[in-house]
Amino acid sequence: MFVVLCDLDDSAALWLDSRFRDLGQSCMLVTSGLLSFARRRTQWIGRDGTRAIVDLGEAGVIDQPDLVVNRLLSPPVAAWQWAKPGERDYAGAEMTAFALSWLAAVPGAVRNRPSPTCLAGPSPHPLRAAVVAHRAGLDVPDADFGAGTATLRLLEAAVRGAAGAARVLHLVVLDGRVVGADGVEHRAGARMPEGFSSAITRFASAVGAAEGLIGIDIVVAGSRWWFAGMTPLPDLMVAGDALVQELVGLVEKVPA
Repeated sequence: MFVVLCDLDDSAALWLDSRFRDLGQSCMLVTSGLLSFARRRTQWIGRDGTRAIVDLGEAGVIDQPDLVVNRLLSPPVAAWQWAKPGERDYAGAEMTAFALSWLAAVPGAVRNRPSPTCLAGPSPHPLRAAVVAHRAGLDVPDADFGAGTATLRLLEAAVRGAAGAARVLHLVVLDGRVVGADGVEHRAGARMPEGFSSAITRFASAVGAAEGLIGIDIVVAGSRWWFAGMTPLPDLMVAGDALVQELVGLVEKVPA
């Protein structure tokens, strides 16, 4: 069974679920709202490791899925939205802890396992992402991370540096590899710089996405490809069926 975890308005996740079903895969689309009203949540730790079962009633049971694509940004707390603030905060903390523990222990292929700061996986501050990208060997523009929205600083700086020749690309990176590299070069109108793919692999590993599904923004200007930010919620449709096939292939690599 495949499981796609997401918020209700996540169109990329809805598309992925649809494509899995088109390929004949058994797939459950589980929103944070549906998860918050689970009939039963069970988790235990034994000598053979940790196991968890989530019973969603008529929607089905998540026991030992073969593949989980996690895009769950917020904890499943919809059931507590009308509770008193203290009770709501307590329930939110408990549900966050459960989601962290559950997704960390789910067997099979999981992309992305949660991090302590983001349930959807690695999500470093834009300044840290820029530093890590530079150390990994990617071109990073000089950016002012003062007042304002930090997530846009790198993109703005890269576009300014590229002037009128700028072309913004969104890359989908699975396990440190750019998905559909040929298609990316076609959209860019230029070949990837030498060492770019290796730098992306080093970057993904450094931010905790060596086994993860992330998005990276790039500004292309001539022969230079500038790093302009990352997200744990890539636009999956950009990579298309090449990504779907690679995700299906992950299941075959998991030891029985």
